[in-house]
Amino acid sequence: MEEPRRAENLREAGASSKPSGTGQNASKKQSTKATGKPGPGDASKASKRKAAFKAPRRVSPDYFVHETDNDMLLIIANIGDGQDHPPRKVAKRKHQAPAKKQPLQCVQRTGMAGGRKREKGGAPAAKEPVSRGRAEESGEAAGASWGERLPVEILVRIFQSLVASEGAVPLLCRVACVCRLWYGAASNPLLWQKVSIGFCWVEPGKKQPPQTEKRILSTMEWLVLNRFSLLRDFALCHWKSHVPVVLQALAESCPLLLSLKLTHCSGVTTKSLSALAERCPRLESLNLQNSQVDSSAVVSFLEAAGSRIRQLWLTYSSRMNAIITTLSSGCCLGLRLLEVNTEIKQSSQHLQLSVEQLQAACQQLQVLRLLNVIWSVKPSSRSAPTALGFPHLEELCLATTSYSFVSDSILQKILQASTRLRVLDLRGCFRVTPKGLQELPCPDLEQLYLGLYCSDNHLLLPSVGSHLLTWKWHHSLQELDLAGQSFSEHDLECAMAAFGQGSSRAALRSLILTGTKVTVSTVSALIISCPALSYLNLSSCRYLPRGMKRVYRGQADIRQCLSKLLASADELAAAQDMS
Repeated sequence: MEEPRRAENLREAGASSKPSGTGQNASKKQSTKATGKPGPGDASKASKRKAAFKAPRRVSPDYFVHETDNDMLLIIANIGDGQDHPPRKVAKRKHQAPAKKQPLQCVQRTGMAGGRKREKGGAPAAKEPVSRGRAEESGEAAGASWGERLPVEILVRIFQSLVASEGAVPLLCRVACVCRLWYGAASNPLLWQKVSIGFCWVEPGKKQPPQTEKRILSTMEWLVLNRFSLLRDFALCHWKSHVPVVLQALAESCPLLLSLKLTHCSGVTTKSLSALAERCPRLESLNLQNSQVDSSAVVSFLEAAGSRIRQLWLTYSSRMNAIITTLSSGCCLGLRLLEVNTEIKQSSQHLQLSVEQLQAACQQLQVLRLLNVIWSVKPSSRSAPTALGFPHLEELCLATTSYSFVSDSILQKILQASTRLRVLDLRGCFRVTPKGLQELPCPDLEQLYLGLYCSDNHLLLPSVGSHLLTWKWHHSLQELDLAGQSFSEHDLECAMAAFGQGSSRAALRSLILTGTKVTVSTVSALIISCPALSYLNLSSCRYLPRGMKRVYRGQADIRQCLSKLLASADELAAAQDMS
């Protein structure tokens, strides 16, 4: 027994030790050194190394993907392709040494109850040896085949739904690192049509290192050149430097650009905006809110591309009058949307707006928003055109939390021809009266906001007239805001009763009565007559019982409110009878 063990130990030691330069191995090394060419043993070892790193050949799919007109993908099998093409000849492999045996793993068969499965004779079943290497190879082959056989078109559709919900960046940059198939799908230009990029976060009071800024800029330039060929909508947020470089790259590589949004950006130059106006012939929407842009740059852009601009978002500053003058001169005849907001630190100067000139220059305007802007009507000169109104206007928003000069006469001047108006937001406009609203030529108003959220308590507000609003628009009104108004209990009761009139059901879905004098009976009748009501704000309503002064969301919550109101009304009636 000792002799075989000793021989086996010597054999293992000889196999693991390096050759000493004698024998056959030494002669092979000497022949290689003398001739300078590898021997047959070395060639076989090199071929084995190359074969280990060689990527598996991808099997061509036996289908093709067809895109239909109904936005569907059809996967059609290639029937008969295998018969048309002759089989590929495969070279015979040379005889190789038998591979080293893999360690066997014993797998024990179990029954349904978890016990050992026995044979007929009652003895436990024999353990079956399973090769671990074979199991791993089968698992890897299944995973590889799934990745290779997934159609790229299907993967692109999956990515499209993700991009629509989460955005293209950084989603596509991350999925491109998974594998080659995902990289190819993520590089499809169809996925890069709408992109929003924010600047890398940095601690407050610190700046990005120069190397980091250089890498960010180079990455941005690479994306523009290699991914943005079909870009339609682009947004840049919180960039304090390199904005002109990015805009110049967009102008050179994105001819299909439709919309540009710069939020909290600095350093926007006249040259960069002029390049966009010249090289992006489809650009029709420009959003520069909360960005530091010189008014001269905006004026030059509007003079060059104003004829095709449809939407314009701006932030009011002391130099805003030059832009308004340019708009009133008629450079943007096709403008559909104009929105002007203010910064957190409002300017002491207020905007002067010539309504007649703006109406003459922007006849196609559909949405006009002056958000929290203190403005007044500029006196018209003798040469001013005749007031034509906004015949296509559908939304007017003059909401403010500071001070408002808007009165009934100004509102009538703006909306004198707006028969298509659907949304009217006058929150904070305390000078507007219900009588002035009743005289507006707007027959089908759907959203009316008259809430007063200012802190001024000395305002003289009307106590009657709310019924003039509801009886005029009860057939079309869907959202109504009367927060902070001083209408009396009887006036509100008459106003809410309008929603129960008519053969058709009321369309009211949202009602805000914060701080009003509405009563229990009025709210109960309103809920019964408005089955579509899904939002009701009764906060700070002094005439309601405790526990009911809150916001109700959803029809179930509102029905529960109704049951509590009816119960409280019954209790109140019973208490009065007892007394």
